[in-house]
This record gives sequence, C-alpha cells and structure tokens, in this order.
Amino acid sequence: MAINVGKANLVEQLELILSLRGSYPIVAIDTEFPGFIRDTPRNATEEERYNDVKHNVDNMHLIQLGVALLDEGGNTPWPGCCWQFNFSDFDPEVDASSPDSIELLIQSGHDFQQNRRHGIDAQRCAYLVCVKLFCQPHSSKYITFHGLYDVAFVIKMITRAPLPNTLNEFSDLVRITFGQIYDLKYISRFCCGLRRGEIGLVGLSRLLDVEPVGIRHQAAYDSLLIGKLFNKMKQRRHNIEDDRSASVLYGIENRCVENRRTRRIDRRGWPYPRRHQHPLAAMGWAV
Repeated sequence: MAINVGKANLVEQLELILSLRGSYPIVAIDTEFPGFIRDTPRNATEEERYNDVKHNVDNMHLIQLGVALLDEGGNTPWPGCCWQFNFSDFDPEVDASSPDSIELLIQSGHDFQQNRRHGIDAQRCAYLVCVKLFCQPHSSKYITFHGLYDVAFVIKMITRAPLPNTLNEFSDLVRITFGQIYDLKYISRFCCGLRRGEIGLVGLSRLLDVEPVGIRHQAAYDSLLIGKLFNKMKQRRHNIEDDRSASVLYGIENRCVENRRTRRIDRRGWPYPRRHQHPLAAMGWAV
C-alpha cells in the first residue's frame, strides 16, 4: 500500500526513508505532472526535444513524486512499500496544463483540491525533499522509465530555478544530481525480446510478466513497478547495469553518451547553493 505524504507527515516519512536508504540503495522514481503544453514531434532533434522539456517543466507545477526503495535482490522494506509525495502548488483552474492529461489524472484518482489543502508546498519544502531523497552519501542507484521529465522536475526542485538553457548543462546536472541513474526504456532497446525499447511501461511489464500493483498514473505505484521491472531484467541476465547505460536518458541519449565521454563534472558543494544560505536553514529546517 502506498504511503501518501503531505505536509502533516512529511518530516516523519523523510526520516523513515533516510533510515532505510543504507539497506535499500536502489531508488525507483516516477512523477505525475499536468501533461504537455508544448508537444514534441517524433522527428525532433535532441536539442529541440530538450527545449520543449525546458518550456514545459519551467511553466508547470509537479503534482506527485513517487519513490520505491529496493535492495540488490529486488526486495522492498515490506510488501508493496512505496511513497507518494503530493504537492499543493498545482491549481487546475489557473495553472498551465493539458486538459486531456488532467482528465486522465482525475480518472486515476487524483484529488487536486485535497492536494491544495493538505499537500506539500514545493516552494518551501521541495528542496528538503530532494536533499533527503537524492543527495545522500549512500551508493545509490536511481531507476526510471522514460525518465527525461521525471529527472527534469527533480532538478528544477533542487535548484529552485528554471532548467539550464542548454542541453549540455542539463546533461551535466543529471550526472551531478543522480550519479548512477538508469532509464529502463533506453536500456530495453538493447535487450532481446523487448521490442528495441519502443514500448510503454505497462507493455514492458507484460513482456516481463510483472504484475502491476495499485492504480496506474499514481506515481508511487508506477515507481514500484519500475523497481520490479529493473529487478526482473536483472534476473533475466539483461546487462542493464553496464556503465555505458548509466546517466543516459531516453530521448537525449546521444548527447548523454557524448557528454559523459568528453565533459568532466565537479560535484563539490552540490546541492547546496554557493551564493546564499538556503531559506529552509533560516526557518530551522535541517538541510
């Protein structure tokens, strides 16, 4: 059963997750957001695709962040363990969104008005969420599926700023923030019998005979499914943890591979702001 996280239990659940991270270093993530206000053609270049990602992410609010923790054997802390961080910032009456996406989310059980009342204020707390989840010194691996937007929203939350102007800078931030992150849609391109990656999350689960748990388009359950798929692919001896696949996101894979080969990164001081004290510290939060 997914644990719904709002402002009332945020600190408690973050501390629980942090206490588990040493034993469960694999972190599967998924997000839900209000669709796309700028669509990207299938034949777009990677630079064009990133420009659309930046436009969409910069101009939209995140609705949910889903997290599932697993150990190297694919075990979760308890059966069905996953977390769903609900954010209060999105107002469907005034904020940018895709009507079709909003209707799909409503049909999937999202209650935007409840999120407005009880969800997490991203401006005040999202940085703390991300530091606790993504910036810890454990030897973590992060898993996503078709994760370009998931990663972009997390980076936006951590930096509290618009996404970088260039794809090169964004690719650098992916490596700085996540270290080892594996995109199963990209990896499945090289796995026999997985249709060269041209398949969705549910389709991949059917091919691998992994039963989804919970409701689709709820971020916690999708993150748990992503974690299970990662483990099943390892069991089938797919070479999914090859260093060549680390920090390569589907949709900008060529630039990720090239930048990893040619561009050096410096993680010193990350993720703490270099020019000013983080406002959460002034409020007494442990950041």
